[in-house]
Amino acid sequence: MIDIKRIRNFILGPGDNNGIGMGYIFSICGLAFPIVALWNSRAVVPFIAIVTLSAIILIWKRGLLVSLLKIDAWLLIGICLLLAATVHGAFHVIDTKEAFVSSLKVFANTSLAILLFFAATFVTRKEAMASARCVAIGTYLVGTLLLCDVLTNGALSFFFINMTYTWNYKYFWFKSASTTFAICTLIAVFYHILEKRYFHAALLIAAAIFIQINIGNRTAAGGLVIAFACGIGYHWIGHLRQKILAIIIILLFLIPIYILSAGFSAEKISQFINVRNSATSSVVYRMHAWEFVLQRINERPIIGWGLDGSKEFGGETAAIISDPIMGPLGEPVPLHPHNGVLEIWLELGAFGALAILLLLLRGAKILDARCQNATTRICTFSILTLLACFFSFSYSAFSSAWLANIIFVISITYPLASLGSMQNRNQTHSSD
Repeated sequence: MIDIKRIRNFILGPGDNNGIGMGYIFSICGLAFPIVALWNSRAVVPFIAIVTLSAIILIWKRGLLVSLLKIDAWLLIGICLLLAATVHGAFHVIDTKEAFVSSLKVFANTSLAILLFFAATFVTRKEAMASARCVAIGTYLVGTLLLCDVLTNGALSFFFINMTYTWNYKYFWFKSASTTFAICTLIAVFYHILEKRYFHAALLIAAAIFIQINIGNRTAAGGLVIAFACGIGYHWIGHLRQKILAIIIILLFLIPIYILSAGFSAEKISQFINVRNSATSSVVYRMHAWEFVLQRINERPIIGWGLDGSKEFGGETAAIISDPIMGPLGEPVPLHPHNGVLEIWLELGAFGALAILLLLLRGAKILDARCQNATTRICTFSILTLLACFFSFSYSAFSSAWLANIIFVISITYPLASLGSMQNRNQTHSSD
């Protein structure tokens, strides 16, 4: 006879009698999320909504929902400013109806984030490790499929999807799934390091970078390398780390104010590179798009161009950007600026940028306070660095699928951040 309970405990973990049962929800989420993203990158949005609803129902049944009122005051101020800027921005675009729909999506995603982050506070140490282990299992399953696909020149994906491999974009249809895979890879590495399985962690990172390079996701491949370098550097700074990180974040968010006057020019960058290929054309194109966006931001720095205002600068009727060396590149804003900071300034202006800045500064401080040792601090801020890479180069700041990835990652990472090595945790349990 099949022992369902034994199979469940083997995959999801045995649970923790000291908790409220939140671990099973997070373990199922961790196991399924990378798989769902591979199946359909947009499906992660309803999936996260279902997970959040399940978690809140569990909290409600235990009579603990009232503790949601204890939300951090600075986070609450940042959220209110963001929602106010979003609604205000919906009045400043041509298609106000679509903008209001987008503002409702921002409200919905913000609500999901608040509720799932709240649910993460009920995950015990034992459950946190079980959920990270499930992320690792899902990551290995997805990674195996992606690795087999690139080694067979797309034999698997061509069998299921009618796509054509191109030299410029390679396996473009896997870009979103590979992004989720990269993020989940760092969570799995976090788990292996906590278990002191350093060889497994190194092997997984190397395989992930190889897969990302062959898929053509340059941001993910470079981000995985940069992430750990920044995580180690952040810890190495010492007791000044929070202040230095805050200064860096503030300077990055103030870029639209000073970058043009500092002499930034896409043509100068193109002349400096002076090599035409797929990678350099992509870089120069983004530099031109960012220069165009910076000019538009300076025209309306306070209120911005409104939510979804980025779309008004693209489309078939837009003029094509051309570079003296790279040639014709494309429309000024291809759907969105491919830089979260610039998109927020462009669409929501200074008020929206201030709201996001406040949320980032407060969130970074909260996560740093949870990190009790070098291991958790390096891994936690490596994950945050990778998110920052995608935020800076790839996705729209208001994309529901991208926000679902952020919500998932922070919800899984938050309980892990307070853990140490397995030995330290066992000592802690024995002394309780």
